[in-house]
Amino acid sequence: MSQMNLFEVPTEFKDRLEQLKEAGLDRIQAELLLQVELGFALIEYLELDDEPVTAPWAILSGMPLRHPRLQNLNEMERRAIANTRQIVPFSARFAWLGALRSYLRIPLDWRNYHEFTPQNWDSYIINAAKNLRHQVHQDLYERCLIANLHIRLRKVKQVEAKTTYQFEAKTEKETVIVPVRFTRQQLRNAQIQPLAWFATTRSRSSFSLRIPDLELDAAWIDRREEALARQYGWDQTARGHWVDRFRKINFHKVQQNGTLFPQEEQILELDGFTNIAGMVASGKTTVSQLFSVNVVRHHCDRRITLVVSDVQSAIKLANQINWWFCNDPENDDPVAVPILGRSKRDAHLQSFSASKDYQEHRQRGQPHWGERWLGTACPLQGQLKERDFIQLLDGKALKPGIEPCHTLKKMPKSDRSKRGKNLGSSYLCPFFDKCPSQQVYRDMPNARVWITTPGAMAMAGLPRHLDLRPIKIGELVNEQSDFVVFDEIETINKWFDDTYAEEVVLTDGGNSGVFDDIGVKTEQFSKTNRVMPPSTQRWTGAERDAQKAITATLTLLDKQVGHQVLRNWIKRGYFTPNSLLFKFARRLAGLEEFEPSEYI
Repeated sequence: MSQMNLFEVPTEFKDRLEQLKEAGLDRIQAELLLQVELGFALIEYLELDDEPVTAPWAILSGMPLRHPRLQNLNEMERRAIANTRQIVPFSARFAWLGALRSYLRIPLDWRNYHEFTPQNWDSYIINAAKNLRHQVHQDLYERCLIANLHIRLRKVKQVEAKTTYQFEAKTEKETVIVPVRFTRQQLRNAQIQPLAWFATTRSRSSFSLRIPDLELDAAWIDRREEALARQYGWDQTARGHWVDRFRKINFHKVQQNGTLFPQEEQILELDGFTNIAGMVASGKTTVSQLFSVNVVRHHCDRRITLVVSDVQSAIKLANQINWWFCNDPENDDPVAVPILGRSKRDAHLQSFSASKDYQEHRQRGQPHWGERWLGTACPLQGQLKERDFIQLLDGKALKPGIEPCHTLKKMPKSDRSKRGKNLGSSYLCPFFDKCPSQQVYRDMPNARVWITTPGAMAMAGLPRHLDLRPIKIGELVNEQSDFVVFDEIETINKWFDDTYAEEVVLTDGGNSGVFDDIGVKTEQFSKTNRVMPPSTQRWTGAERDAQKAITATLTLLDKQVGHQVLRNWIKRGYFTPNSLLFKFARRLAGLEEFEPSEYI
């Protein structure tokens, strides 16, 4: 089964695969049989079995289909769709059609669905194809649709003493293979007191906060900053003047009829999603920071996560909050930590070192908490032989962010294999729990304030030493935070839009459009491969048809040879590329831009 899924395939599904193999089907056929029929079973469960056999991919793709049956799904039906998407890897149309062709080559006696051919399958409905031969399969599909799937755990292995391992390291000139070994004493020492981590999710409840109460927190911060100013010689610009900032906030709740609540009812109710709108510099950021202070001071059982637009803002804010509550970055446990991705750790470190905030701290002799989380010391590098360190790494430290924390490989015995790629199972670095560069993970479990960025939430994962689930930072935030505050939401929304609703440019005059590049490669391939397999011929034909459609569309929009009516239609009103394509496709098909309201 695919190892890219977040959840495990049910055990009984795997067991049935083994039974089919023992009964005479090869594994590929057995897996395809169960996957395709589970796709059909999903459509039947959703009471859409009057659709053709080509329909399941549309449900699996996750497209927002304007179908009345799909607009009113209950909880179990949504679970059935989610489960099937984890088990059936055919969320693209051509992938599903290819699976159907392979399915038809499985002996009919094994199948619960009749013959249907590419000539009629766009009109051959699922219900008409059903011929139940194996009730055991039907029962399996029904259980898979309603099962509570378990999250998939990544595989890990521990290193052994006196065994040579290797890892890839990038130098300025090339990527080199570096060997490393461990002693028994080092491995025994490394296993003492492993890092604490999160065993369960948090139990959440609604929360109310009186906005006027935040003035007491603002006054507390001012007193704390006054003490820091005397200790480190702060000037007036370094102080927040939080009471003054709080008094400029004019907070009002809006009733359902659009009118404002009375001024004295300034109560913020937090239960689900809450939106706070305001003009630029109206105090939204001030409220979010005062809210985090209120949580730390008065709600010891809650955690708040602040999402800011960039890495340096996250580090700066974590440093600021920690100085309000702590005195010594070296020895105190922080109340706030920045949670950042590791792949660009070197860039984060360089930007931090050059930042105005860090330079001001250095000038006045005040330690910066950012140094605690951006350490570059790698204990694994201390295990390298001096000869390897000089010859392979040019006597330079490993670049921050590319340390082989979970990418150690056993060194092949032959020299020829050693010069090749890093193959085989991955092993964990035994020094992770005490590694200075991993300090943030030791601080996270007890920190009451997490500060992260949309990039880290969407893209950064967690070390395998701590969490075997293949989840992202955003999923951990959702699991372990009582409140999540998105500051400057318009910039964060753009980041999430670019990540989860990526725009693919089909053509842009030859610069970076998909079809500008792939058309050339297709024709180059065809020059030396005129005789192609049927599947390749279908693909090249579809690519060429798409090129024709792009050319025809752009011709219709051209100022000289196109049509003014069409150009005016495209210019009318705001649109997204997806909505424009949807409306355009319906117009080309002779339909209205949207379905009549009674069908929605």
